[in-house]
Amino acid sequence: MSDVPAAAVEVVSAAQTAAESSGAIWPYVVGGIALVVAAGYFGFKRMNRPTFVINQIRKRNLKAMKKEGVESNEATVDLDKLLSSIERHSIENKLSGSDMIKLLAPLNDKNRMQSAKDMYLTMQHIAREIGDNRLAGEFKGKSSGVRSSSKLMSGLLKRAGI
Repeated sequence: MSDVPAAAVEVVSAAQTAAESSGAIWPYVVGGIALVVAAGYFGFKRMNRPTFVINQIRKRNLKAMKKEGVESNEATVDLDKLLSSIERHSIENKLSGSDMIKLLAPLNDKNRMQSAKDMYLTMQHIAREIGDNRLAGEFKGKSSGVRSSSKLMSGLLKRAGI
């Protein structure tokens, strides 16, 4: 005859002994939950930093601009300048990512941004709000010279949802 039944009996008895001696499983469950909560907390703290948020905005903008075929235009460079200035301001003033997003809220206001000129005026307003007067002056000059019918601006306006 075969040794299989004897081996199966040994495995079953060893497994039963291990299950009985392992004790309660609740400490492992509680420990796992605590580990998930701690990882979530530290993940949120990392994601709520201005640098992380700005990098995500830049990636999303670049992806949208590549989709439109206008990734190397002047308006994208200007928006990138504004994002860099906001990032610098947020780090200097120790703002969280959520507070920094409030600075960018006027760019998402569809009632405020009806044309390309409005977009530059909004960017000028944000630059003044964070105290970057040089950048605000640059945007003021560009707001008067921009044409809303160009392919460049139509891509940006479409990306902004206008």
